Amino acid sequence: MKRSAHKIVLVICLFAISPLAWAQAQQDSSLSDKDIKVAGFEELIYPALARSARIQGAVVVRVRLDDQGKVMEAAAVSGHELLAITSVTNVKKWRFEPNPRKTAVIIYNFTIIDGRCNSDSSLFILRGANLATVITCPPKINTSSSR
Repeated sequence: MKRSAHKIVLVICLFAISPLAWAQAQQDSSLSDKDIKVAGFEELIYPALARSARIQGAVVVRVRLDDQGKVMEAAAVSGHELLAITSVTNVKKWRFEPNPRKTAVIIYNFTIIDGRCNSDSSLFILRGANLATVITCPPKINTSSSR
């Protein structure tokens, strides 16, 4: 009986919360790439620890803007923690053209390309309104044996 009561309370809570979540999702979905215009950004270098661990993937960052388009808050919505921390720190240095929603979403795509590279550097590319790609080569492996 007690277990059934817990289930009923859980179901009631879910029904009570779901309209709020749905309203928030509807509000978030009205943000368009057309509303996001980057006025200034700082390039991001592939995080060394993530590179050496060969961590790659996408990070989605949501930012809240002030009336002038300066980033007031930033939070990673998804992505690997090492990449997310770097992305949030980076986007806080960006500026946007103000928009009515006072928000923006930036997608960082971290990629390690296979092949031979002569450098330990990375390449930062900003495409469209909100897609930042960070590319690097795999970490060099020391093949010389020291005996």
